[in-house]
Amino acid sequence: MRLNDFKHILKKKGIDVTILLHPDINITYFTQFLPSYAMLIISQGSSELYITSLDEKPKLKEISTKLLKKGWEDKVKAKKYNKIGLNYSTITISAFNRLKKMFPGSKFVDISKDLLELRSVKTEKEIALIKKACKITDKTFELVLNNLKQGKFKTEQEISEFIENKFKDFGAELAFPSIVAMGKNAAIPHYCTGKQKLQRGFLLFDIGAKYKNYCADMSRTIFLGTISSSEKNVYNQLLETQKEAIKKAQKDMRLTDLDKLTRKSLGNYSSYFIHSLGHGVGIEIHEKPSFNEESKEKITDHQVFTIEPGIYFPGKFGLRIEDTLLFSGTLKQLTKSNKELIEIKIW
Repeated sequence: MRLNDFKHILKKKGIDVTILLHPDINITYFTQFLPSYAMLIISQGSSELYITSLDEKPKLKEISTKLLKKGWEDKVKAKKYNKIGLNYSTITISAFNRLKKMFPGSKFVDISKDLLELRSVKTEKEIALIKKACKITDKTFELVLNNLKQGKFKTEQEISEFIENKFKDFGAELAFPSIVAMGKNAAIPHYCTGKQKLQRGFLLFDIGAKYKNYCADMSRTIFLGTISSSEKNVYNQLLETQKEAIKKAQKDMRLTDLDKLTRKSLGNYSSYFIHSLGHGVGIEIHEKPSFNEESKEKITDHQVFTIEPGIYFPGKFGLRIEDTLLFSGTLKQLTKSNKELIEIKIW
């Protein structure tokens, strides 16, 4: 993915080579290969992937693959580099010290920001894989709802296990541990799904499939039993806020500005919205672009990110509505499961 674009960055910055060491996810980004252990060396010219004999050799057009045999260090350090790029956000101190001994005359520079910014703009192939992950997520959620209506689930954990198994049936895996949160558990945004029995109240789902290394992320909140008018009002306020946020997104708009507008539209509930509006999605479930308060990032074409406002009442209940979206002139929804209030009244 975008290997030549990265080489242009190296040339512009006068970096002879970038060395990426396991478990850096950028190795998988550039190779579309998930190794058990690997090192990727990218220069302005050629690129080399070093793997162990434990993995099947991948077929790569622009990257040569070599085995990490005895004496590999001597071959690598035989080349002289003035400036070497490293991903400071992932490299360990021991690995850094090892490289400094291998290349004592080289200057090391941090290339982590460039890698993140490169990945924030998706290729058509990446978008296609994310769309597939979203489609699998939608299909699985539909099956969850059908089974809930038939009374086949008794606990949060049963639903979570069902989701993981269905993802596998569809050729995917979990992008992250599924959150299935009943009632007051849903007031904890990063709740760990447990054995809580299903009962009357809001039931929150935060789920996402990973298909061929690319992620989806979706949250839906439904109601088990008959909902009260006050509970319905909170849900509808959140739903309209999420829809408005999607409509307001424009090219070159700061993501932090979109976050601020969304909080304002929540009105009296804004103080119960305790996390950022969204995050980028790709080969990692959380990546650039960032909605962080300190970030100055702007919306641009071919970005994939979430919009996920939430309202959380500690000890009572919580709600979140989240979609994975693609910006291409406007925001296009990639997760398409129904967002209108769903009541399942067998509780």
